[in-house]
Amino acid sequence: MTTGKIQNRESFLTNLSEKLGVPRRPVSEHPFVPINQLPQEQLADKSKEELLEIVKARVPKIHTQLFETTAKDLADTLLSLIKASGGGKLLLPTDDRFAACGLTEFIETELASEDTTITYWKPGNEYRDENIQAAEQANVSIAFAEFLLAESGTIVVETSAGQGRSLHFLPKHYISIIPMSKLVPRSTQAAAFYSEKIERGEKVGSAIHFISGPSNSGDIEMQLVVGLHGPVKVYYVVVTDL
Repeated sequence: MTTGKIQNRESFLTNLSEKLGVPRRPVSEHPFVPINQLPQEQLADKSKEELLEIVKARVPKIHTQLFETTAKDLADTLLSLIKASGGGKLLLPTDDRFAACGLTEFIETELASEDTTITYWKPGNEYRDENIQAAEQANVSIAFAEFLLAESGTIVVETSAGQGRSLHFLPKHYISIIPMSKLVPRSTQAAAFYSEKIERGEKVGSAIHFISGPSNSGDIEMQLVVGLHGPVKVYYVVVTDL
């Protein structure tokens, strides 16, 4: 395969149609027509407040706890969750949104005075092994979500230079900060956002992760085990005025 083109496609399809004894029919002659617009219409009429209520009913089913807070009280909420998780080693992404939400001073003063060791994800391939090791050793990690999908209670996170995938999956406790403005009905809206971003030629992370709480494994004698792979506890912190 080369950029934008599939090699030998026409010869392959022509040969296939000859073997089957049927004429070639271009896709333009029978375009796909959806029978409804449910992917776009499902929950699309709901307000942010209504979507939040849907999420609150959904998250217990995926073994996740949701907390509501304001931008003013965000630091206190995070501190409470870090303490409840046992403190220890904390891994943070290199992300300008922390400073934009006024969390930098909180991290550098209050958290530093607690029984907490703070490590930041280091951008750059040369730090790959060091970052993975930090994630493996971390008790808590905190990151912003790109979206929260009301229908499934799923968060969407994007891999970037400042936060590799290990940051989301290796620490024992994971705290996701979600601005209220990032609540959307379902995966349709998140997929459309990234499709439009790509069409505009804008950079997209190397991986887009859809995370629905801690892992659930029921392979052993049909006994459900939560958090067998990845974080044992996942917390959603919805900031209602962001």
